[in-house]
Amino acid sequence: MPAETPAAGHSTSVELSVVIITHNEQEWLPRTLASLDGIADEIIVVDSGSTDKTRQIATAHPLVRWYERSFDTYGKQKNFGNDRASGRYILSLDADEVLSPQLRRSLLGEKGRWSADAYSLQRLPIYIGVEIRCTDWHPDIQWRLFRREVARWSDDLVHEHLIIEPNARRGRLDGELLHYSYTSATDHMVRNIHYSMLGAQMRFARRRQPLFVHAVLRACLRFLKSFVLKRGWRAGWRGWAISLLGASVYLQREILLAELWDRHAAGTDSLNRDDHNE
Repeated sequence: MPAETPAAGHSTSVELSVVIITHNEQEWLPRTLASLDGIADEIIVVDSGSTDKTRQIATAHPLVRWYERSFDTYGKQKNFGNDRASGRYILSLDADEVLSPQLRRSLLGEKGRWSADAYSLQRLPIYIGVEIRCTDWHPDIQWRLFRREVARWSDDLVHEHLIIEPNARRGRLDGELLHYSYTSATDHMVRNIHYSMLGAQMRFARRRQPLFVHAVLRACLRFLKSFVLKRGWRAGWRGWAISLLGASVYLQREILLAELWDRHAAGTDSLNRDDHNE
C-alpha cells in the first residue's frame, strides 16, 4: 500500500493543483518548486522510492502533499496524483521542469478566468547547460494544463501522452517550460539505454518481433531530420549527441527485443525493469 499524507477531496476553492512525479530528484526539485510560488494552490508529489533528499525537500514546502507509490508506468503515476488533487485545473510537471517568467505570467492571466479546458505549452530543452532551439527536440509542444474532468494520461510504458476528450476546448499558453533534460553526455547515454529497454519491453508485451532493417532505416531518417533538416549542426557537439543518440534508440531497442525473445524461448526470466522516473 502506498504511504501518503491525508488526502483531501476535490474542492472548488482550489483553482490549480500541480502534480509532480519524482524519483531521486534532489538536484532539480528545489528550482521546480520555487518556480511555482504564487502559481500553485497545492502541489501533489508522487514518489517512487527516492533514496536521496527528495522527500525532505518536497515536504518542507508548505503546499506539498506527499505520496509514495511503487512505479509501474509514468501514466499511472501521474493519474494517481491527478486523482488526489483538489484543484479545478491540474498542471502536470516533471521534477526537472521549471516555469519561465513569461509562462508564469500566462498562467496567472488564465487562472480563475479559464478560457479553455486544456492548454498546450512549449517546452525548451536545456541540454548540459545550453538551450537547444534546433534538432528534433525543438519545438516541443506539450499538453500539460487541463481541467481535471477532461483528460487522463495513457498507460504506455514509455512515451505516455495526455488523452483529452474530443469536445474539450483547447488553448495555448505563452512562455516556455524549461526542461533541464540531462546533466552530461554520460547521463544521456545511460538513460538512452533505459528508454530503449522500456521500448523493447513494450514491444515484447505486444508480441512484436525485432525488425533490424526497419530500425536502421528509421535511425537514418531520424538522424537526417534532427541534424540536417532541423539544423542540429548549429548546436555543435551537442547537436551531434542529440541526433546520434536519438537515432540509436531504434537499434538498441531491437537488440534488447531480440534478447527478450531469446530468453523467452529458453524459458528464462525477461529483462528486469528498474524503478525509474522522467
